[in-house]
Amino acid sequence: MTVSMNRRSLLAAMSAAAATSAGPVFGQARGEQILVVMWGAQWIEVCRPIGEEWLRATGDRVQWELHAGGAMGIVGRMRPQFPRIQQNLVAAWDPVFDAMIEADWLEPVSETEMPALKEIPEIFFKKDKQGRKITVPLSTAGAFWGYRTDLLDKPLENIEQLLEPRFKGKLCVPVPVNLSGLLMVSLAIQRGGNERNIEPGWQFLKELAQRGNIGRVVANNSEMINAMSQGDLSVAFWNTGGWQAVSERFPTRLLTRLNDNKGFLFNEGYVVMKGDNPAKIAAAKRFANHFATAEINSRYNMPLGSGPTNVNAKPADAIKDIFYKPDELAKYAYIPDYSYMSTQVDAWTKRWETEITPLVRQG
Repeated sequence: MTVSMNRRSLLAAMSAAAATSAGPVFGQARGEQILVVMWGAQWIEVCRPIGEEWLRATGDRVQWELHAGGAMGIVGRMRPQFPRIQQNLVAAWDPVFDAMIEADWLEPVSETEMPALKEIPEIFFKKDKQGRKITVPLSTAGAFWGYRTDLLDKPLENIEQLLEPRFKGKLCVPVPVNLSGLLMVSLAIQRGGNERNIEPGWQFLKELAQRGNIGRVVANNSEMINAMSQGDLSVAFWNTGGWQAVSERFPTRLLTRLNDNKGFLFNEGYVVMKGDNPAKIAAAKRFANHFATAEINSRYNMPLGSGPTNVNAKPADAIKDIFYKPDELAKYAYIPDYSYMSTQVDAWTKRWETEITPLVRQG
């Protein structure tokens, strides 16, 4: 699905917005060239036309650089460059943002400079050590429990029900290294814990394994999609991308609004890199603000299958279930400490191999 808008009207609206928006970023001269890092595939396909329209409307030229491999790779490439980092704006996600914040590479952002940030819920922003906003959230995705409705006689309403005999051999789950260990966090929250109090999650996981309810352990999207397509598994914990693919083939329900558990969110977006050229920093903030507006935020996320972050943006029909309204976020959504979790994954993986794998093999 795409959002359509008359091209001439769009350019006129963009020009008007650039001319009238308040704040120092929008008062500076145009005509800068910025280097922006973005993912390939459908991400760059939707971004290039936006950049071309931005050039015609404002005079700011965007040069694109693509991530090579995972987004975390940009951190390794930038480290020897600092403080002379060439990139002005980088698209990434929460763990990468954490690494860049720790390295102190990022410019703070504010609603005064970038008015569109007022329309993004506070929970989505990362902040620096001084408490200043440091990211421009553009997309929200996540990991959720869900099931194929054609394979269950009665609905799954809460996670404790997964211990029931009807789910023997029916669960599809990731190992801890996948999804940053979110499976363990979900199970821990169910028993009163969280990512820093993970022991209740291990106890719950052992109960599931001892009862033989874990039918398949998967390592990537393809394995999850294949496992949930064969008909012998009915329930899984996985990310939105995998669930979207399964839902295109079979009827599914995602448990995004549980009263005793959470939907686990992670955000993608832009960060503005520090540099010694104030004009380029201002240009990068102008462009990032443009992406955060409701119209462009909708347009950017539609083909990605991700949820927009601007509260006035329109989510794609396929992901409406995972698009939380601002008043739902505190009740149903959870953004864990991914930086802390990254320090625990190795230990969680070793414990899985010694305590859980033998139980899963026994069935």
